[in-house]
Amino acid sequence: MRTLPYFAFLILASSLRADPLAGAWETFPSQANANAWSLYSYEDQIVAPPPWADPEIDDNTYAYSFFLGGKGVWFFADGLTAEGAFVGDYAAEKIAEIDVSVFIDPAEIDFLDLAIYADGPNGLGYYYSLTYQPEDLGEFPGWYELNFTFDDNWFSLQGGNATPFKPDQKFLASIQEIGVRVLPAVGVTSEGFVGIDDFILVPSVEAPSLSTSLSTGNFVLEFTPNPGVSATIQKLKPNFEWQDVAGQSDLIGFQIYTAAVGTGTALFRVAAEEKLTQVTSP
Repeated sequence: MRTLPYFAFLILASSLRADPLAGAWETFPSQANANAWSLYSYEDQIVAPPPWADPEIDDNTYAYSFFLGGKGVWFFADGLTAEGAFVGDYAAEKIAEIDVSVFIDPAEIDFLDLAIYADGPNGLGYYYSLTYQPEDLGEFPGWYELNFTFDDNWFSLQGGNATPFKPDQKFLASIQEIGVRVLPAVGVTSEGFVGIDDFILVPSVEAPSLSTSLSTGNFVLEFTPNPGVSATIQKLKPNFEWQDVAGQSDLIGFQIYTAAVGTGTALFRVAAEEKLTQVTSP
């Protein structure tokens, strides 16, 4: 099972931008993307961009680090990362969770978690997710897809004590930094390795509220999908299968759809799905 972290280390946060990108998806496609992230090493207490695995190393590019001195590492994004796509008002953008892929040997870790700098129960400071431990992963080195939802308990640390809380709108609206901490097991050397990829601000995928009306002989359907969500208008066919309405797929933002009213009955629905956007850093 996942448990809570037992210590913290503070890093100065960068300036806050108010508009995170729901569905932001960091795949580290370039050196510039990796350079826009920060890596803190517990060994030398230095913050620097993480190394980047380019296509000559792996077709699937990613950021990585070794456990220098057998100590932990902390990858984080702030207001300078991906032009601020990962910080700001998560509540307004209806961001539901953070997903990230981590390359790790489970036998080499003590735990890993997510750390967020925000305005929480103890004021502005660092707050922590539930942790993943070796038994939560697998038996072999490889990529593991991890999920950190805001429906779970998060934790504040004060005087070495961890106190759980549920993230509220104030907390989610004030996120200035977000990152992944990986702490190695006792005895792990500087040859120990961790990589991160596919860091995603997962949007809340919900069916949008629908408004219908009649106007001069037309059926009018209005709706707005959540940020980071695309919608498709579908119509029920006589064989009771749903069919996409032509030209009404991959819809984002406020929508107005009209159809002429004829004889008989027509049934429409709106399907919603996650829409990820790969971010870039200049």
